[in-house]
Amino acid sequence: MAKRKKSARRFALGMLVYALTFIVFLALGLRFFWSFIDGYEKSQPKHAIDAYIQSFDSAHIRALSADFVASLDGDLKSEEESFAEIEKLFAGELRYSKNSVESTDDRLVYAVLSGRRLLGTMALNRSGEGNDTVWTVSDEQFDFSDLKNSSEYLAPAEWQLSCGGKALGEKYVVETGIRYPSMAEAYDYGFKLPTLVRYRLDNYIGELEIEARDAEGSEAQLLDDPAAYTLSDRCAPEVRTRMADFTGRFLPLYIAFMSNTNHNAYDNYARVHPYLLPGSDLESRFYNAIVGQTWSHSKGDVLHDVVVNGVFEISEGKYLIDVDYQVDTTGNAGTVTDHAGMLIVAVDQGAGGIFASELFIK
Repeated sequence: MAKRKKSARRFALGMLVYALTFIVFLALGLRFFWSFIDGYEKSQPKHAIDAYIQSFDSAHIRALSADFVASLDGDLKSEEESFAEIEKLFAGELRYSKNSVESTDDRLVYAVLSGRRLLGTMALNRSGEGNDTVWTVSDEQFDFSDLKNSSEYLAPAEWQLSCGGKALGEKYVVETGIRYPSMAEAYDYGFKLPTLVRYRLDNYIGELEIEARDAEGSEAQLLDDPAAYTLSDRCAPEVRTRMADFTGRFLPLYIAFMSNTNHNAYDNYARVHPYLLPGSDLESRFYNAIVGQTWSHSKGDVLHDVVVNGVFEISEGKYLIDVDYQVDTTGNAGTVTDHAGMLIVAVDQGAGGIFASELFIK
């Protein structure tokens, strides 16, 4: 009986040793297997490209774009601002796509993308064999030139434009002497009138902060349409007051004459005549217009919303008044509202009065 118990203990001990040996060999086998798998994974290009994608920190991005940023106009945007614009491209989820056409067994080329935007390309070169294969980044090419922007601004010549607090000098002015569209006819009379200039800004990335100041240093608004620009005051405040008062008296009489109010052309002319410069072409044109009055069937015109945009001193005692207004004309078709504008050349003779020597319809 004792012999049987000893045999059972030996058997159990043998099985235990066998099981432990099996477990040891199994652990060693699994370790070898996982080591093989790990080595195999690390030998694949995906491991290298994933590590590369994770490498795009600020230092890496700046190293890639340093030459490009140095080529930009630093007066429009600082290097820090330009680097920040480029880093925005890498802020999203990056991905890569293999370029099969340019790739070989030992050299793989990948496009690096942010969403659908191509950022650049990188290449992996292979060394070693089997699980000892190592893929290393051999070169990277990133072109940021498509980020460059350009813009143009039209502004009165006497205005000062600045970008980011820095004044834009003459190097940014590409065209001068541009006529105000609203004063096209007036230039042909030889008056020394204000003009517009065109600024062109390029070789920058991102958006610019452009500020405009008028001749008096007040903040002004840049307009996309040159026809929308009106004159700003270039005269003393008291002169503007006199010219605005003259306009307020002259304009209703001009409208009454042109619309042939009460169908009495001579009476209407007599009322407007004291405001016309004696001997001027304007005086002659008004007199000659009596015979062929326009709007002869008008039943009355109501002038309203008169706005004097600005008064510009052409020469001593001579001013150009830029005015907009509205007229309600009542006729057979009912009442129609017209928006109109006029440039009045006014001669200030001091105590002798103010007279219109020329006018242009805008």
